[in-house]
Amino acid sequence: MIVPPGSYVISKTVDLNRKSMCGAGRFRENQHKGVAYIRSGSKIDGPLFRNQGPVVENMYISGQGENDNKTVFDAYSYNSVFSNIHFSNIGRAIYADEILVNFTVKDCVFIQIGCGLYCNDSKNSYSTTARFIRNEFNNCGNAFVFRRNLNGATFQDNIFEFMSGDAVVASHIYDCNFIGNWWEKRRSTGTASITTAPDEKSDDPGYPIIRSTSFQQIMRCFAAGNKVTHGWRNIFNSLFHDARMGGVSVQEGAVVVREPTGRAVRLEPDLIAQQGDKWAYLPPFVIEAGKNSAGSAKGILLRTKGGPLALEDTEGDAFSGEISIAKGDGLYESYSLTRNAAGKPTVGMTGVSEMMINGEKVKLTTGIPQHFLWRQDKLSRGLGCFTTNQVITEGTIKLVTEYLLDNPLIQITVEDQGVRFDGLKHLNSYINTTKTRRQCTGFELYFVDAQGNPKTPTAFSMQMLTLNPSLLSS
Repeated sequence: MIVPPGSYVISKTVDLNRKSMCGAGRFRENQHKGVAYIRSGSKIDGPLFRNQGPVVENMYISGQGENDNKTVFDAYSYNSVFSNIHFSNIGRAIYADEILVNFTVKDCVFIQIGCGLYCNDSKNSYSTTARFIRNEFNNCGNAFVFRRNLNGATFQDNIFEFMSGDAVVASHIYDCNFIGNWWEKRRSTGTASITTAPDEKSDDPGYPIIRSTSFQQIMRCFAAGNKVTHGWRNIFNSLFHDARMGGVSVQEGAVVVREPTGRAVRLEPDLIAQQGDKWAYLPPFVIEAGKNSAGSAKGILLRTKGGPLALEDTEGDAFSGEISIAKGDGLYESYSLTRNAAGKPTVGMTGVSEMMINGEKVKLTTGIPQHFLWRQDKLSRGLGCFTTNQVITEGTIKLVTEYLLDNPLIQITVEDQGVRFDGLKHLNSYINTTKTRRQCTGFELYFVDAQGNPKTPTAFSMQMLTLNPSLLSS
């Protein structure tokens, strides 16, 4: 059906009987001449058109106002295209009673429209394979509203500007694409959101650019190249993750892989980080090397290109957690940086090696000790942690620290032939009431010659490991 240039008033619903409808074009710069200009009659009861054919395009359609409660198209929602249409001053541009399937709205302009498209989904299914491309909404209430589920739709290069309701809303939004869209400014008057929003406690301001009426039901979507500003909340690229878009967002130089339940992984040029809102559960962060179908794997290689490799709890803070290495059969090797009773870090890295002995799991002490070299000349190394380092009497050396040593393990090797280590005394020794900590502030070390007489060695090496009782407890 061809609509020639001219001005037309529709005062009664027109049944298009599945025929396509093509006008002479839409107006530009407020010029109606040479276009198909269609206006709604003031007393029309029902939509202007119903049962359209596969394509409706190239016309300008206007009503009596955004709140006039009129509908332009009661649309057939399967295999339909609405293209290059200017909608102005009317309550609703497109209404679909059933789901959308292979449905396209492209290159259309909506000015002062209460709702651009409303999908009622009367049979309680879900809309899919819908495309909304290069459309402009300006000074409108709502753009695309779905009463129920939306699955596998694409929103690309659309403009949502100066709106009072929703840009995109559905009960569930799954597997959809949002690419190159533009959200700018909100208005305080005009048509409000048509659907009821769930109770939402947001950590950042603004109205969500897309929204699900069922809480946290924006799943497995993809977003890239979108711009969000002035009054809208960007749920694609946010430092918060609760009720945001679940899926993959490539926005503002960051890749965010998110579940809309408060947690995500963020990739930036100098960062890979697991993130979670303050209430969200965070599982272990897993980096897994692959293997082929035969089970062959090459493991993981960390290459720093010559720079340092550091473990930190938070940026700038030293690592204080536990490193565990699975041995199989439910057994682990665990290592922890030791802290004393006051929570201060002490020497060495405590280790536990789990083994099965006679069917019972036992824990064996291991770890990485701190090493010291004591010499009478100037070649001593690693003694800076001892505030007192002196020979008290022949064969007796006193070493004192400023902090408590918990459960210290000492190994000493004397370099001098005929001189041996003959035991030690813990200084300011104390065992706590739970019997889990033996604490001291240092040692007196005793050395003797072959005849058992006190003898100060020329040099000896010492290893010291302080044990973490919380890690070592059964």
